[in-house]
Amino acid sequence: MMQAAAYGRLGQDPRSISTQSGKPMAAASMAVAVGEQDAPPLWISILAFGRVAEDLLRLQKGDMVSASGRVQRSTWTTNDGEKREQLQIVADSLVSSRTVRPHGGGRKQSDRGRQEQLPELNDQIPF
Repeated sequence: MMQAAAYGRLGQDPRSISTQSGKPMAAASMAVAVGEQDAPPLWISILAFGRVAEDLLRLQKGDMVSASGRVQRSTWTTNDGEKREQLQIVADSLVSSRTVRPHGGGRKQSDRGRQEQLPELNDQIPF
């Protein structure tokens, strides 16, 4: 079993999928920057179950997210007979800019009584 972690921007709002057992399931796709700045992004599908699915469903298109988990490869044939393949991460953990900094806030008061601000994240990605 191969494990991986990927960091990118959601390309669409996550969607909820019904399972026969009633367990929460969610799916989304993420654009990951690879190689040179002008190179097209690599699109990776994210599948999540249970609590991780509930966390994914709180996010929306454009959010930065880091997903880690088991990698699986899906293959299928289109209606035109063309073979397709896609990498998926079955996420066992997600971290997003919303969970790390939900209100853009700073840290708690330091020993000296002043408010320390978190550094601004540069999430300018050209896609």
